[in-house]
Amino acid sequence: MSPLEYLGGALESWDLYVLLALLFVALHWVLIRRWAVGIFDPLLLLLFANALGWAIVWFMYLRGDIATRYVVSFTAAQLAFYAGIELGHRFRPTIGPPEIAPGKDPLPAFALWISAAVHVCSTLAVWMIAGIPLFRESRLGAFQGSGGFGIIERLADASALIALFSAVYLLLGQRERGRKLPVYGFLLWFLLSLGLSGSKGALLSFGQYVLSIVFVFGSLRERSDRFWGGRMGKVMVVAATLFAMGVLATQQESDLSTTVLALVYRIVNYGDVYILAYPDGTIESLRGSNALVGMFGGFLSTFRLFPQEQLQLNLGYQLVGILFPELDVVVGPNPLHAVFGYHYFGAFGFVFSFVLGVVTIAVHSHFYFRRHRTFVAGLWAFLLYFSLIGLSGDFEYTLSKLASILIGLVVVFAPVLFLCPQAVLLRPRRARVRRVHAERIAQ
Repeated sequence: MSPLEYLGGALESWDLYVLLALLFVALHWVLIRRWAVGIFDPLLLLLFANALGWAIVWFMYLRGDIATRYVVSFTAAQLAFYAGIELGHRFRPTIGPPEIAPGKDPLPAFALWISAAVHVCSTLAVWMIAGIPLFRESRLGAFQGSGGFGIIERLADASALIALFSAVYLLLGQRERGRKLPVYGFLLWFLLSLGLSGSKGALLSFGQYVLSIVFVFGSLRERSDRFWGGRMGKVMVVAATLFAMGVLATQQESDLSTTVLALVYRIVNYGDVYILAYPDGTIESLRGSNALVGMFGGFLSTFRLFPQEQLQLNLGYQLVGILFPELDVVVGPNPLHAVFGYHYFGAFGFVFSFVLGVVTIAVHSHFYFRRHRTFVAGLWAFLLYFSLIGLSGDFEYTLSKLASILIGLVVVFAPVLFLCPQAVLLRPRRARVRRVHAERIAQ
């Protein structure tokens, strides 16, 4: 049964779902204020999605649509995940704003130009080969099973993050208006590519990226309204909502009322993997028993370290394939950690979730709160944080994003090293020498 069919058939119990959603969102809001930095922190969206997952699972259980073992497994996994986060959070140091001034360092400009060129070329190549995602039947899997063409999408995704970080970093450090114009040019192109990406949350992701960079390297960390991201944060939330509605209206060719209903359905549908997996015990029909292959096979196969023919199909794709075998479009929900852990580890899936909780808060603490004194250190932390923070949402896809980042860094920084070797190789040493000298003077 599809999520749309299930939710349509459960309309008579809609008041129960609303009550559960309000309850779990309120409970998770306490966790959000404790663990997340602000509305621009991806950890907030992760916890909000978890709240809706709690609502739909318990809604299905209270209606008698799923077996008790599934709600017990889900609850144990989620509580273990939160226990892991809380354990790591207790050992997280409080770190103030970084001491950094971009100044006249040539490295960010070189990184921007090269990564922007890679992004433009790879994005246009994807559009020419597979079509513009907004107008495709499915924006996912454009090069599924096409051999090496998937590298183009990986380059587009990775170079976009590198270029965006470089652009915002330069805006924070430059004062001359003339030097900012090329940066604005890239940002306009990037927004255009987001609009044509077909992703309803693309602008929200853009806002998260920008506000996070401003938080780490700007004055947002020191502001009293930092949780809401200041005025820019509030504008981003409104703009992201309107953008999502615009994408839905374009894809479905619908009017305003239908678009609003579709947006509400998308929000409720955060728990779509549970609707596909738990009723009728569909989760028991998933294939693939090797957890290591399920977790790391895709990442290793990207670098030809594991044979692709031995990969196990993503659990989300499997669920859709089981319920809709006639469907020939590559679609599927993210196999959240409760489903992933149940399938691969059975009764011990909660241990997997606990480990993911510890790793999630470690990534959050090390890459988000730690001082990043140089452009390279900040870029590395930014890329790793936005790649790894979603491990609990889709372990395999998260590592796939990490593989894309590594490939993008090689493609972008190989020419950067050639064009600007002194800036890359000598600046960290000089920064270290200046820091040691300052410490000696202070003593």
